[in-house]
Amino acid sequence: MFIHALADRVRRSGGSPLLTCYDAADDSRIELSATTFANWVDKTANLIVDLGHEDGEPIDIALATTHPGHWVTYVWIAAAWQRGCPVMDGTGDTSLLVVGPHDTGRAPTTVMCSLHPLGRALAEAPAGVVDYVEVFGQPDLHDEAIGLGEAMWSDRPIGRVTPSDERLLIADPAPGWQTAATALVAPVLGGGSTVLASGYDAGALDLISVSERARVL
Repeated sequence: MFIHALADRVRRSGGSPLLTCYDAADDSRIELSATTFANWVDKTANLIVDLGHEDGEPIDIALATTHPGHWVTYVWIAAAWQRGCPVMDGTGDTSLLVVGPHDTGRAPTTVMCSLHPLGRALAEAPAGVVDYVEVFGQPDLHDEAIGLGEAMWSDRPIGRVTPSDERLLIADPAPGWQTAATALVAPVLGGGSTVLASGYDAGALDLISVSERARVL
């Protein structure tokens, strides 16, 4: 199960990179070790509780469709699974919706993420939304009682994902489950890591591949 595999990864090699994100739009590079990623997941899972969302109820993570190259997207996916919540990727009629700063979708509870490389606050939060920056006030305490069920994407269990021990570079990742499986689930299961790069030309991607020692997928 994914959440147990993430905990095992932290115990085995918590300081090693898990997810590295490059974005040409803001010339940023953010690297999250397994430990740092898991801390973000725990904080976000605790935020979900504070928002009043029930464990096991689906969460529409629209970011998986609109921003599949951002690390916050994968934190939310993992946090949903930690609370036993199926992930909907922009198509679900749910009580909790997670969007980016320019998305117009709304739900009874809408969390808006600035997508700043360091997770900073929105410049101005629209009325009626929760700024994801509130996650900083959450404890990074892991609830061992949650995340015991099968991880779900839409209305189906995620099934078997082939573990990966490689360091892979994914350029301009596509939205949806296959990217989540390759970029997040496979390296957690197999001890690998992922570099996501958005908005770069072929020459720049070659340089990133060499500097990160990552194989271009």
